[in-house]
Amino acid sequence: MVEWRGASLAVVLTGIAACAQAQSLSELLERTVSTHPSVQGQRSQRAVAAAEMDYARQQFYPTPSVSIEQVSAGQRDPSYLQNATVKVFRLQQPLWTNGRLTAGVAKAQASAEMAEQSYDDVRQQLALRVLQAWADGYGAELKQRALQISLVTHERLQAQVSRRVADGASAQTERVLTDGRLAQTRAQLQAVVVQAQTARMRLEQLSGAPVGAALVPAPEPELQVSDAAQALELAQKRSPAVRRLAAVVRMQEADVAERKGDLLPEVYARAEYQIGSASIAGAPDAQRIFVGLQSKLGAGLSSLAGIEASQNKVAVATADVENAQRGLAEQVLSDWNQLSTLKARQAALEASLEASRATSQAWDRQFLAGRKTWVEVMNSARELAQAETELADVLAARVLLAWRVALYTQGLDSLLTGKTNP
Repeated sequence: MVEWRGASLAVVLTGIAACAQAQSLSELLERTVSTHPSVQGQRSQRAVAAAEMDYARQQFYPTPSVSIEQVSAGQRDPSYLQNATVKVFRLQQPLWTNGRLTAGVAKAQASAEMAEQSYDDVRQQLALRVLQAWADGYGAELKQRALQISLVTHERLQAQVSRRVADGASAQTERVLTDGRLAQTRAQLQAVVVQAQTARMRLEQLSGAPVGAALVPAPEPELQVSDAAQALELAQKRSPAVRRLAAVVRMQEADVAERKGDLLPEVYARAEYQIGSASIAGAPDAQRIFVGLQSKLGAGLSSLAGIEASQNKVAVATADVENAQRGLAEQVLSDWNQLSTLKARQAALEASLEASRATSQAWDRQFLAGRKTWVEVMNSARELAQAETELADVLAARVLLAWRVALYTQGLDSLLTGKTNP
């Protein structure tokens, strides 16, 4: 028994030493949301949106233009002189556009907001993937340590029953049972080792850097909500996905206003300075000021069809917002309820685990005293391993759900900096 406990302690200490060399969950999150290619792409998209906003604002200013024409007319052409060159410098200023330019600025602002929220949404989705991969890996590592201890236990029991079979104190069937349970434990251990390796590989792909041999246990973040209703309210308020879709609605509404601006003619003023004349030889330079109307109804009055299409896009975008809100509500409420349940379940499992440990040790002693069968000893060892692996799942799930609820309700930056975003 002393040898078994020493081996178990060595396994645990080895795992703790490996954890000390690994990256924390916060470090993995920060690196992923800072360096992932999708985040880099969204940064570029934000720059594009800023340039488009500047473009929309520039439309209020005059438009300069220059035209240079040279005419080569026939001798009998009464309208043009031969080889006449005409240079015209123009400056055209819109005076009234029926709200089209203002709608263009509003559309660009909504597009910039959409790009900003898309950036935050990509970061949040990456953070959720990191949390899931970390929880999968951490839970697998906890089960790996439990099964390593169970493997030591089953190897000890195999050696014990082998000696008893050799001495004629136990039947061969007990050795067969022990060998089968040992093989089963090894298979389970190999499976969780693969799970841990797969999760670590996912973390390495997300973060773009090697991950330590073991994952550092992560403390649960302190939640700043007291009930499910408050959690849902904050999650919907801070959700970058909902904000992004709301910006899409505003952008489509501005597009409708912009298209409606094309229905009425635009009033403009234009100043011209002309050098040369195609029809009058030696004509002096001319200066002119025009005030005019210009319509953009499109071919076959297609502007009306464009307005109808934009209005339908507004309806689609509004439905997308409601759909995102419902999906978020389902996720947040589910996580909150599961987290509340896991806290009570963890306490029950810890009590059950202590009872299983005491039972397993007692069954070992009572078997030697002849009051328990070998099957009961083997079953107690299996039940102990099952209790430890089940507790490992609960511990990993509890941390995952707590971080996920904090991410939804407090925002990613608050988890990384400790400060809550408005």
